[in-house]
Amino acid sequence: MNARRLLAGAVVILAVDLVIGLVTGGPSPLPLGSAGGLPGLLARVFLLGAVAFVRFGLMGPRTPERAAWLTLALLLLPAAVQFQLAGGRINGDGVMYYVYTRSLMKDGDLDFTNEYMHYELADRADLAMLTDTGRRRSIFAVGPGVVGTPFFAVGEIVARMHQAQGAEVDLSGYGPYHCNAVALGSLLYGFATLALIHALLRGHFATAIALVATLLVWGATFLHWYMVQQPMMAHASSACGAALLVWLWDRHRGRRTLAGFLVIGLLGGFAMCLRWQNGVLLVLPALELAERAWKRDLGWSPAAASAALMGLGMLIGAVPQMWAWKYIYGEYLLPHPPHGADFLRLDHPYLLQTLFSSRHGLLSWTPVFWLGFLGFAPLVRSRPRLALPLLVPLVLMTYVNACSGDWWAGAAFSNRRFDSQLAIFAVGLAAALDVLRRVVSQRPALAPGALAALLIGGTLDLGARMANAGGSPTTWPASWMFAWSHRRPPGQYDRLVGRYLFYRQNNMKGRIDLGAAGDEVMLGDGWGAVEAHAGVVGRPVVGSARMFAPLDVPEDLGVRVRVAARTEGALVVVRVNGREAGRFAAPSSWNEHEVYAPAAAWRRELNEVAIEAAAPGVWVDQVNFIREPRTER
Repeated sequence: MNARRLLAGAVVILAVDLVIGLVTGGPSPLPLGSAGGLPGLLARVFLLGAVAFVRFGLMGPRTPERAAWLTLALLLLPAAVQFQLAGGRINGDGVMYYVYTRSLMKDGDLDFTNEYMHYELADRADLAMLTDTGRRRSIFAVGPGVVGTPFFAVGEIVARMHQAQGAEVDLSGYGPYHCNAVALGSLLYGFATLALIHALLRGHFATAIALVATLLVWGATFLHWYMVQQPMMAHASSACGAALLVWLWDRHRGRRTLAGFLVIGLLGGFAMCLRWQNGVLLVLPALELAERAWKRDLGWSPAAASAALMGLGMLIGAVPQMWAWKYIYGEYLLPHPPHGADFLRLDHPYLLQTLFSSRHGLLSWTPVFWLGFLGFAPLVRSRPRLALPLLVPLVLMTYVNACSGDWWAGAAFSNRRFDSQLAIFAVGLAAALDVLRRVVSQRPALAPGALAALLIGGTLDLGARMANAGGSPTTWPASWMFAWSHRRPPGQYDRLVGRYLFYRQNNMKGRIDLGAAGDEVMLGDGWGAVEAHAGVVGRPVVGSARMFAPLDVPEDLGVRVRVAARTEGALVVVRVNGREAGRFAAPSSWNEHEVYAPAAAWRRELNEVAIEAAAPGVWVDQVNFIREPRTER
């Protein structure tokens, strides 16, 4: 017993020493951590892993459950090495979450003026305009900043410890100690997500299935990226809050007390502060309450009281966000998302793009989610009381994410907005793995056959994509639907869908430049090879040449074609989705001609614009789509 306590104490000391080393980026005030750099880090990790393995792996009962937890804990150590040596810190949207933490802890307010000035954001157009309260705006949720404050405090403590030892330390809140500590918090929130997922799955599946499904969530989805490479983002903490809510719902399902409904409401309200769409998960306890009332397991009066307490808890849990909005915007509840009134359009879903597009499509970037979806088919049959309630937030949140203004989630790794669904996907994933395990146990020969099929399929997939023929299987069936609708190779879908002439980030600014590198992505048939004519590089029109014009919404547009012809006055006709928009006589020298197409001629997403030449010898250099056309209407 004394040896166990001694080793457990050693694990705690070594873990604290490792944490301090990760915060400082090297040395630790503790005697064991005096060495910095790679040797010191590896020594810490190896020693901690060895002592933990001896204490928890070799001593005590050796059960599958104990082994699974130890496996997860030991795998956190190489993740910590990557976090320290190759991981990112503060970048992108992570800055916008970190300013909440820094402002709360150092200034005691949410006035971001000094933070934006430090990060050279104060003059950015969307941040320069003050709100009605005279403060700088933020479109980001407050929750990630709030849950980062304990780790910021750890960074402050470690920094002052080093300062007391005579080291020069940045105590402004912008320095490496504070940033490292908050980033480390995301790593640990991500690990807590995995622990909650494993605990959730262990209640319904064998330990091995639960562990493999958890490891797939860790290594085959976007979670690890946001634990290590972009830890200042909201996604690790959001996934943790969502997983905690799902785990708590499942743990007390069917026997939740009045206090339990209050607690889960509190958790749901605060999960909304982490990412607003997390509020959809409160449909789980709401369905539970409705079922119990319907079955008369709970009287109508207790059911009403439970619903009221859950609503009260949600309201209290959401207070941090409401307070932040009141401070910044002067209102406790905003009538529209701070991103803009048109950011969330529930009548305007981009479902196929959100799931299949190469622009961060969930299934094209992370194919393991296929199993997360498909696993619910057998789960509905075998465990309907578990599967059916989980399907509701799965479908609702998928739809909500597909209705977001930038359905591709900005500069995301995969579609990061699905962090709230990781625990639910894990249940479907475990169900799929369970089915595969049973099938393989009954037909062992299927295992090597499936492996061979994956290897062959990967080779064929690479060849198909190189040939631009079959497209990536992870974009099926969307790419084949595109091919059938537009008479183009499925592989073109992978590069075309997700681009827009005008819509939001990285749009094409209304221009398709023929002859430029990659122009074939936007083109259909009827174009000749890239060539120079009269000193300008373009493409010749071969009869009727098609191109794709992707729009967010139909609108009045002028189509301005820069064209030249071998014969002066060659007739050119422009059609939009098969409807003639106008015609003109092409000159022998390069010049622009504009035709007009009203909104009724266009449609959402891909439009086909055809440029038809009555005779050979017509070249096109550029096609510009103009929101304020010059021609008479």
